[in-house]
Amino acid sequence: MKEGDDSLDAVALGGLIRERRQAQRMSLSQLAERAGVSTSFVSQVERGVANPTLSSLKSLVSALGFSVGELLENSFPKAGQPPTTDDEVAVLRAGERRRIVYPGTQIANELLSPNLQKSMEIIWVEAAPGQGSGGHPHVHEGEECGVVISGAMKFMVGSNEWVLNPRDAIYFPSTRPHSWESVGDEDLVAIWVITPPTF
Repeated sequence: MKEGDDSLDAVALGGLIRERRQAQRMSLSQLAERAGVSTSFVSQVERGVANPTLSSLKSLVSALGFSVGELLENSFPKAGQPPTTDDEVAVLRAGERRRIVYPGTQIANELLSPNLQKSMEIIWVEAAPGQGSGGHPHVHEGEECGVVISGAMKFMVGSNEWVLNPRDAIYFPSTRPHSWESVGDEDLVAIWVITPPTF
């Protein structure tokens, strides 16, 4: 992972989750039950004491009725200039895209599509060895395609497992349980395309 990444710290993330929960007049225990986690875990996340895995973060925000991308899109604007656009074409310069480094992990995502209202969601993924989607496999509507740029990715779809090396790609229906892990000695860099957007 690169030094100096703009990251979302655990306290800020917890504050966003608490703000959304309170806006819906939902108790800690109600959110915990909907997300399938303990009340004490939700409390720790909201106070910035615990760092949720990607899987548990998705469970929490889904229980609140939105996605990780929706949680972060307006709260953490990207640095630099807005994308160059003419309503149909958007240019998103390296170093100026919306970048999220998840608290407590060595995983970063950059949004390569201009926003989450388009037909596709395109993400630049960086992950240190041993990092991954965490927890239980993800299942959602849509289709996905990913290609590894550098490093290696162990990818699981259903009961099948593959190691993807540079230039290897995978395409699958997102309705099948899937998960991933960065493997090997080198940081993983990959590009991921999801339709419709689910981030």
